[in-house]
Amino acid sequence: MSADEGRFRDLPESNATEPRLSRNALVTQRVAITLLLPFLVAIVVALAITLSSVAPAVRLIAESQVSPIIALTLLLLYFESRGRRWSFAGAAILGALGVGLRLIVNTQPQLEVGGGLPIVVTVIYATLGFLVIASSLWAYLSLRRE
Repeated sequence: MSADEGRFRDLPESNATEPRLSRNALVTQRVAITLLLPFLVAIVVALAITLSSVAPAVRLIAESQVSPIIALTLLLLYFESRGRRWSFAGAAILGALGVGLRLIVNTQPQLEVGGGLPIVVTVIYATLGFLVIASSLWAYLSLRRE
């Protein structure tokens, strides 16, 4: 027996040490990730529409406020795909923040930012946001039970 064989003989197999998630937890993770992707697209589309319809000074404000949300969404998507429980809680908070900001902007015409969005875009955005909140909380709770 060589020195390498003796050293590795006592190590457990990799499958034995990995936690096994229930089918419910895996489904909730996939649903949350699947809903966060179109929510990200909706954020980008709303930003693009806003940037094309406002003055240059307002564009800078809109871009500086929404770009960190886009970056955070991408980061949360990465960690959700790795199964990190906290990322699902973060996605739920991000969904609430996104819906709240969108509704505030659309109900305050003096803000100028996003006021030119068609109502259909706002409704789709808010619906996706609420679905992201619900699915992310569902995934978080199912992973917490594991």
